[in-house]
Amino acid sequence: MNFRLADTCPDLVSAKIYPTTTSDDGLKHGEWDWVRANETPEIHFFIKPDSEDKEICHQFRLLAHRTKHRWGSVPVLDFSTFEASETAAIKGLALSNYKIDQLKTTGQKKKTERSLYIIAKHTDAKMLNDAEIEAEVQMRIMELVDLPPNKKTPEYLGHWAKASAKKYNYDCEVWNKDHVISAKLFALHAVGKGSINEPVFIVSQYFGKKEEGIDLALVGKGVTFDTGGISIKPSTNMHFMKCDMAGGAAVLGAIELAARLKLPINLAAIVPAAENSVDANSVLPGEVINTYSGKTVEVIDTDAEGRLILADALSWTVRNLKPKTLVDMATLTGSSVRALGYEAAALYSSSQDLSNDLFKSGLDSGDKCWPMPLWKDYESYVQSDVADLANFPSKPVAGSIAAAKFLEAFTDEHPRWAHIDMPGVSFQSNPFVKNKSATGYGIALFRNFMLHLIKE
Repeated sequence: MNFRLADTCPDLVSAKIYPTTTSDDGLKHGEWDWVRANETPEIHFFIKPDSEDKEICHQFRLLAHRTKHRWGSVPVLDFSTFEASETAAIKGLALSNYKIDQLKTTGQKKKTERSLYIIAKHTDAKMLNDAEIEAEVQMRIMELVDLPPNKKTPEYLGHWAKASAKKYNYDCEVWNKDHVISAKLFALHAVGKGSINEPVFIVSQYFGKKEEGIDLALVGKGVTFDTGGISIKPSTNMHFMKCDMAGGAAVLGAIELAARLKLPINLAAIVPAAENSVDANSVLPGEVINTYSGKTVEVIDTDAEGRLILADALSWTVRNLKPKTLVDMATLTGSSVRALGYEAAALYSSSQDLSNDLFKSGLDSGDKCWPMPLWKDYESYVQSDVADLANFPSKPVAGSIAAAKFLEAFTDEHPRWAHIDMPGVSFQSNPFVKNKSATGYGIALFRNFMLHLIKE
């Protein structure tokens, strides 16, 4: 669905979008927050006074998803009386194009592209185009996260990153296993050595301005499938562990988005990618492994592998790229879901200002994240008798906080570091699938945050 701005289109049938806060307009208010009149080309959209952009986006995606077969007769949407976010609505319409069933061999409908003309009062052509691009990137990330693990190996993730960089004109290197070892990324190698699909290290950089230095480095966990390793997970719902690279996908999407929007920012996206598998070569509980930082780690639980690969990635990024701001994103702990449910990610930061900025970017974008404590009191949770650190807390509480404290030890006390723990918001049940699917969490958050940094 391609979007075009139009002043008027008198020769085309248009659907006028009317906002209303009640259903007393003679139209039956059904299970959704909108209804299309049968006799007139009008869509009455029920807007609550406190409706967020995320909800508007979702409802317009649902509108298009449920009524797409009738949209051939509506080539124009008139938003001239719509006082809510037009870009959120347009993004929702664009997201309705997402298809999760591309690997099916039967029942596939031929995809047809067409233009939808928009009459808008608050949106210019650039805003419209940017909203469509953001939706396209989000769908690419959703598709990546939803891919099955036999298709999406660490090597595949590297190929995806390089193809994106080539197409949108930014830099990308993908290090193979030998390079990972020679670069002393020992923790990444330890996690990936139990799989036939060898680990890779992805380093992408986009330079949107002439000044030197990295303004923002994003580090994302790229575990393409997580069995738990020797500390194996229960079989129930293990197939959903294909989503354990959602943080890595989000940072790859963020750099692609920055390049496509030509944002004036110098950005790095770093993804340590591995498959946590069970094999004679798999890392064992009780092993003490080395890390890029020089610190040693006692592996208490091989299912706490994400923090191990992030430890190497964070240390490498701080010491080699020296970013002004450092943010990592990962599907790291079930503890964060138990604390915050499926509505927000857990946010930790060494900087109150950075925490405030990410929190606000989350609220504004709909990709919410909630600040959590990172107090010194929790350091004892990741202490080890035999190594510098343990990768799993000694107490059966505060698991997400303990994971954040572990990561903090590998940031070299960076003054502007943040960690976003986001499993509950990255892969969810929704009206568009029978089970669960990727949400594309992080793309909108990172876009808002990058725009904020640019204004500073």
